[in-house]
Amino acid sequence: MVGVHHTLIQLLILKLLSTGVFGESSSTYTYNILGDDVNMPCKNLVYPVHCSSVEWIFDKTGLLNAIQEVSEGKVRVDSNRAERLTVKPDCSLTVHNVISEDVGRYTCRDGNIDSLTILSLLTISSSTPESDLKPDYPLTLRCTLYTLLGPGMCRYEELDKISLGWVDQTGADLHEVFRYHFTVHSTCDITLKVTLQREDINRRWTCQLTDKGEVKTSIDFHSTLSEEDSDVDKWVVIGVVVFVAVFVVITSLVIFRKRTRIQMPVNTGHMMLANNSDGKQADITYSVVNITAGSRVMNRDPKTEYATIRTRS
Repeated sequence: MVGVHHTLIQLLILKLLSTGVFGESSSTYTYNILGDDVNMPCKNLVYPVHCSSVEWIFDKTGLLNAIQEVSEGKVRVDSNRAERLTVKPDCSLTVHNVISEDVGRYTCRDGNIDSLTILSLLTISSSTPESDLKPDYPLTLRCTLYTLLGPGMCRYEELDKISLGWVDQTGADLHEVFRYHFTVHSTCDITLKVTLQREDINRRWTCQLTDKGEVKTSIDFHSTLSEEDSDVDKWVVIGVVVFVAVFVVITSLVIFRKRTRIQMPVNTGHMMLANNSDGKQADITYSVVNITAGSRVMNRDPKTEYATIRTRS
């Protein structure tokens, strides 16, 4: 019960501050992305000529955990963010190179008059490292607004005016089609799922934040699949196809050669004298047949008489 009462007290204080119970108050909402330099105005100054009476107070969960960042118009040296804070001549406060820890409420106090700025941060996270992106691979991008209440948790007063949406490179809304799928977790948290294609090489995916229909900020994600990577994949496929084709041709030639009879070169026109069985001489025409070692004569002609003459080398 103590914890519940503590939370209720914090919410009550926040409400009182926003309605001006502790003095005149005006609220400004600012939506930013990582690395921005954010300037927050100090309104309704009592002494606009100088800022010696101005304080800047930062809090995430209410005044009970508030931190004084600026005192008497100067950044406190003991501030953890002293190097990233600047008070300008008009008493506005600039936060340089904004990070998620900077999300919160910034109150400029001059006497009994407060002006309030609420800083939120828009982010994109990817399910796949950029180096692993390839055509036909799925990509999931989640666009989240970090607010006082946490990531993706809009404040009550923002629910009817804040919206997140995905747009293409021309600024046109992406619609649910066969390759685009959206999941709305909340008004301040939306996911895009897409199967990459070759036309998505070096494409920009944009999450856009609108406030009452007016674009306030946007954040991009680049699918950095390079054309060289896709060319390598293409030539690998071509190389495999060529290799298979050559292998098939060579294999077919080997099989065909085994099934074809041996063609032997013949040198004709030689004659010699020999004795017949009756002792008379007769002319014999012969041919010199060159047969490679290990080969044998195929398809003998029945009208031809064959003889084998072995020679010694």
